[in-house]
Amino acid sequence: MTVKELLCETMRLVGRTEEADAVERGSANEAATRLKRALLTYLNAVLDELARGYFPLDTQESMSSGNGEYAFSQFLKAPLKINRVTDGEKAIEWHICPNYLKTDCKNITVYYEYLPPALDEEDEFFYPVFAVGARLAEYGVAAEYFLVCGDGTAYALWEGRYRAEIENLLARSTVKGRIPPRRWI
Repeated sequence: MTVKELLCETMRLVGRTEEADAVERGSANEAATRLKRALLTYLNAVLDELARGYFPLDTQESMSSGNGEYAFSQFLKAPLKINRVTDGEKAIEWHICPNYLKTDCKNITVYYEYLPPALDEEDEFFYPVFAVGARLAEYGVAAEYFLVCGDGTAYALWEGRYRAEIENLLARSTVKGRIPPRRWI
């Protein structure tokens, strides 16, 4: 499913069927184009929230540096949280500076959590955690849409569906040593 298809489906969920049809046909007027851009912004915000609070994205990366400074801009993915740094198999000390990671080693492996890259409408919808699918993203985008529009009743409905879907997915997965936000209540 492309991001454009996901956005059109979300438009239908929030009652904007005409705009969804126009976007699918490629004959979107200015209002439909603005709505599509707004929903794309909401989608990226929802994916960011999921990565930060509920379904973290983990990776590891081997790096080399002559002076032991590893700029965050050189990481393959946007790091959110550094979990561990090793030199071979041995854990080493490290600390964070404003724009880089500092160690005493020249060759390291960094284990970190990252943020998903911002999606564009032509991209394929994909979230690296298998449990997160298009339906969860659509619910989150619909909730954001009604929040911005100021419709409190519809927002509460879609936010409830979004949170219930998150709880359903989290109930089926292991906690892995950390409690997600509001999970302990």
